[in-house]
Amino acid sequence: MPSPLVAPALVETALIVYRDVKNGANVDNPVPHFPLPSQFVSVVIVYGLLGVVPKPAERVAALVGWGFVIATALNLWTPGGTVAKAKSSTATKA
Repeated sequence: MPSPLVAPALVETALIVYRDVKNGANVDNPVPHFPLPSQFVSVVIVYGLLGVVPKPAERVAALVGWGFVIATALNLWTPGGTVAKAKSSTATKA
């Protein structure tokens, strides 16, 4: 029987592909509008780490995996996304 993490990992990958194709993102990519490899690698890393949990905690890991799917669907988490730079502040002299 396959791990319960297979379904959320596949749905996560499908969401990433759908969102990038629909939004026309990654125009500079060799295959325009297709997700960057880093996005797929981040899914493999996250769900791979969730797959290392012991057998008794497998259902909890699957629940966390579905949480990542929901976060991606709501644009709360962007796999392989860039980190926003901190805004510089101007210090005032006293």
